[in-house]
Amino acid sequence: MRPMPFLLFSAVALVAQAPANLDLTQRFNAELPGINQMLKSFQAQAAMAKVEGMIPAERPTFNGTNLQTIGQSMDNAQGLLSFYRLWANAASEAGQWEKAVEIQQKRFKTAQAIKADLDRAQAPIAAQWEKASKDSQDYITQNEARKKELEPLVTAFKAEYEELKAGKKKLTKKEADDFNARGTKIAQDEQELAQINAALPVHKQNLLNAPKVAKVLADNRKEADGMVKAAETAATKAKEVLASQNDEITKFNTEQVMKKVKIVGKKNWVDAVLRNHENLTKLGTVQNQAAFLARLLVLDPGNAGATKALENLKQGKEPFVKEAKPAKKAGKKK
Repeated sequence: MRPMPFLLFSAVALVAQAPANLDLTQRFNAELPGINQMLKSFQAQAAMAKVEGMIPAERPTFNGTNLQTIGQSMDNAQGLLSFYRLWANAASEAGQWEKAVEIQQKRFKTAQAIKADLDRAQAPIAAQWEKASKDSQDYITQNEARKKELEPLVTAFKAEYEELKAGKKKLTKKEADDFNARGTKIAQDEQELAQINAALPVHKQNLLNAPKVAKVLADNRKEADGMVKAAETAATKAKEVLASQNDEITKFNTEQVMKKVKIVGKKNWVDAVLRNHENLTKLGTVQNQAAFLARLLVLDPGNAGATKALENLKQGKEPFVKEAKPAKKAGKKK
């Protein structure tokens, strides 16, 4: 849960809270179990299409009205980037590594755009609170001293007035004129003191809130930096994995050409991979094995060995299980 927004107390009215956009984080959390189940059930292609359909055609507008709307926008951004991550993962499990790279790069660019939106939204808020903090500190410094000057003057005059009112003290005409003249000045002092007493708590609250606001702004920046870093790392890794596989295939095919072996697209490499069963079984989980077989089928569509191994996994068997041959019927004795 994000912290509540802090009101700058020099303001005289609150801005009405804007209606929240579609909460993509909540939607992601609601949809994630179903997508994961699809991936476990060998439905990577369908999962990929479903996730793509959940991503808005346009990136949701970043609402920088205040700290609360910024927090809502950041939550929405996390949901959007999570959908991109899930989409890329589904593409990878469907064997479409090139598409996964494309998605991860889009996720990275989106994260950068969100960070830029956040910086633009927070800059005026940071400046506003920096000024408010300085102004409040100046006001307190100046007016707490003034308060100490005014309070005894006002208190003494009121006490003297009560004595006169009670008849405990008599004044000559000159003293009465002087007293009335002082009263006019004291009335002004009392009004000034009332204004100071009303304003001091406001300025003190601003000083208390300023570091809290600064922390929220800093936390938001840290969160956005994390989004960008995670997306950049994922995009870089996806490109490296794809490049590594392409390099391996190119090297293998080059060696085959030198041996005067006819190259048929990437089939030679796929067949070589499948001949060494450990290339698949070392991947551990059935889901990982199915994802790799899907990749082989993208590289060599319709490859019989990969197709059979994937079908075995779907039937709950080992990928390279040997089917028992039906027993031959014994011949009839003559």
